[in-house]
Amino acid sequence: MVKFLSKWWNEINKFNFIIILSIITIGLILSYSINKDFTFFNKHLLYSASAIILMIIISSMDIKSLRRLSLVGLIIFTILLISILLLDYEIKGSKRWIKIINISIQPSEFIKPFFLMLSAWFLCKGIEGKKIYLNILFFSFFVLVGLIILQPDFGMTFLLSASFFCQLFIAGLSILLVTVFFVMLLALSVTSYYVFDHVNKRINDFFDPSADRYQIDLSLKAFKSGSFFGKGPGQGVLKEKIPDANTDFIFAVAGEELGFIFCSLIILLILILIIRFLLQLLKYKEPYVIIAIVGLICSYGLQSLINIFSTLGIIPTKGMTLPFISYGGSSMISSSILFGFLLSLTKQKK
Repeated sequence: MVKFLSKWWNEINKFNFIIILSIITIGLILSYSINKDFTFFNKHLLYSASAIILMIIISSMDIKSLRRLSLVGLIIFTILLISILLLDYEIKGSKRWIKIINISIQPSEFIKPFFLMLSAWFLCKGIEGKKIYLNILFFSFFVLVGLIILQPDFGMTFLLSASFFCQLFIAGLSILLVTVFFVMLLALSVTSYYVFDHVNKRINDFFDPSADRYQIDLSLKAFKSGSFFGKGPGQGVLKEKIPDANTDFIFAVAGEELGFIFCSLIILLILILIIRFLLQLLKYKEPYVIIAIVGLICSYGLQSLINIFSTLGIIPTKGMTLPFISYGGSSMISSSILFGFLLSLTKQKK
């Protein structure tokens, strides 16, 4: 075990790993301050420890093993995605979760990293002239998107689509193909607005000043209450009133208890992590590694951006977690898989 950890530590990008640990620690601090009975904190601590162990294991794998893991993972969670639609288990009118041995799992969270790893490989094969791989890739993408929309979960659909679009762009596919894909994504957005009532309501409420914006109003009030330095961990009062304060609106809790300066630190850590991974692309010539890293880091960056912007009322509210900081097993473990892939792809090759 010592030999394994020593070899792993010498190969990975240590600074990136330390930043990830710092973000996880911030999540634990916020989870500790938001719950008085330690129930959520103990679970969050367990999820965090499991995430770190899983991240170490995945980041020690070679590229071929990562692809095999992604294929198996994608098959398993696609089956679970289909199973959700056949069950009656709903939360807030959406079928996004499946219960296995009293554990709630959100399959769409795990679909992201597995699909983006495989899509990079299929795109590389397509670039080499093997068009059948592109056909399989686009067919698989639209099947997955269709299954996620049926839940319905438009936010996850947008996140997966946007990350895939970034991969198409960086892969250098024809402008016509990328444009067609973008138009289809735009058409999907417009269709969702007219078909799904909750999407329609959220967008209408966002642009209607007279609409009831209870969550956003409390969230903004939390930021104002925290000012520059915050009230201190555990001293906030609005967290008890904000729905989903420990998941979708965890950033508002940070704003009230830790203040503007600490929230800026969270954003800075996220940006440093994204920029460092993107700058590392300059070292690589393998198309697969470049396309995979772009897709994975875009997924992380966009998810963080959506969560923070919705908390600040800049965009319509969306039930999306802040990776490694929000409470939730599916979000924590899927984020660890994503960064396990990234740490493995950016290992120092001796």
